[in-house]
Amino acid sequence: MVLARLLDEISGLPDHHRFGRVTGVLGMLLEVGGAASTLTIGGRCDIVAKGDRRVPCEVVGFREGKALVMPFGALDGIGLGSMAEMAEETAAIFPCEAWLGRVVNAMGEPVDGKGPLPKGPIAYPIRNRPPPAHQRGRVQGKVDLGVRVINTFLTCCRGQRMGIFAGSGVGKSSMLSMFARYTNCDISVIGLIGERGRELQEFIEDDLGPCTPSASMRQNWGID
Repeated sequence: MVLARLLDEISGLPDHHRFGRVTGVLGMLLEVGGAASTLTIGGRCDIVAKGDRRVPCEVVGFREGKALVMPFGALDGIGLGSMAEMAEETAAIFPCEAWLGRVVNAMGEPVDGKGPLPKGPIAYPIRNRPPPAHQRGRVQGKVDLGVRVINTFLTCCRGQRMGIFAGSGVGKSSMLSMFARYTNCDISVIGLIGERGRELQEFIEDDLGPCTPSASMRQNWGID
């Protein structure tokens, strides 16, 4: 099993690399020349800044035979002539059970200071296509959210969406933490989209609390 996974990782390594150069910088927009023909809209490349710091970027357009890319990080140390390495494969993450209880960013990289994340056997593209309409499951089957007032007045089913709208400091984060802890499910995935970075640690430590596997998780995974 381990050997097969290792062979899969080796076979997925690119046999060559393509490089370009930064030819222009305008605000947060970078212009990359020299290898634009190998890039497409939504493609990825890494800009190498001073100190060998790599800044991932995404192609958002083209102009006069050059690619226009937007960075996912700070542009400090990037200038004219900085090297741009083209990504040969689609950006993807490889989640597995070892990711449970961890904090990752939008790229699937750990940001909790607990070391690297192991790679799972299946790749999931970061920008994935939605399933066809006729293949999507129907909204059905009541979900116990673990909060009696919500279960009573706002019954939710599998596949259903629910919005929580309120002012600052009235308990939205507390409500989400209650759903994460008490919903009748094996795994809860919380995405803090647009949340202030300074509030992440507070939400994890004060609202969410330690990760405790449910009874079904303990049974399925053999946790004592």
